[in-house]
Amino acid sequence: MAANTANSNTTVENIILGCLSFGPKSGYEIKKIINMSSSWFYNASYGSIYPILKKHEEKGLVVSEEVVDNGRYKRLYRLTDKGYKVFHAWMLQPPKLMTVKYEMAVKLMFFAKIAPEQRIKQIEEHIEQLVLFKQELEEIEPFADQEGDAYQRLILDWGEKLYVFLIQWFSGLLEELKKYNGDLPQKPKKKSK
Repeated sequence: MAANTANSNTTVENIILGCLSFGPKSGYEIKKIINMSSSWFYNASYGSIYPILKKHEEKGLVVSEEVVDNGRYKRLYRLTDKGYKVFHAWMLQPPKLMTVKYEMAVKLMFFAKIAPEQRIKQIEEHIEQLVLFKQELEEIEPFADQEGDAYQRLILDWGEKLYVFLIQWFSGLLEELKKYNGDLPQKPKKKSK
């Protein structure tokens, strides 16, 4: 039965169960863990975390209690045995094939529809975004080194390397665009065999 529940959960629902596998957490603490770990490849807003926690509570996957912390009330969520089994069953399932939603890749498909100088501007701005995001990943390295385990550090390294690749790839494209005044030469079509 637990595996069926895991199959019906979305990835973000399972990420929240995973955050709670480290121990009781408030919604704020869950968001903080997501921001410091998976937000660069799978994010969740406060607006989605709390409804998911409520849904998990209704399913018996988590329980919550209100506690006083430094004179302030906060609600802590804790995995139940059923919740841990669902999380564990999901972890043992083969991962779904990744689908990348990357707006810049979509824009590149239609680059011929904008002016050459706008192509260069778009790529320059995108490289700036990539550099900033890579810097954000570098800023969480101390947290990963202190609080994370070897696998959490591994995924951070993967993210940093992914952004290095993207920065290099788009920098190469920018160089080509500048070389040809915002246009790319048409590549010869491959002959079919």
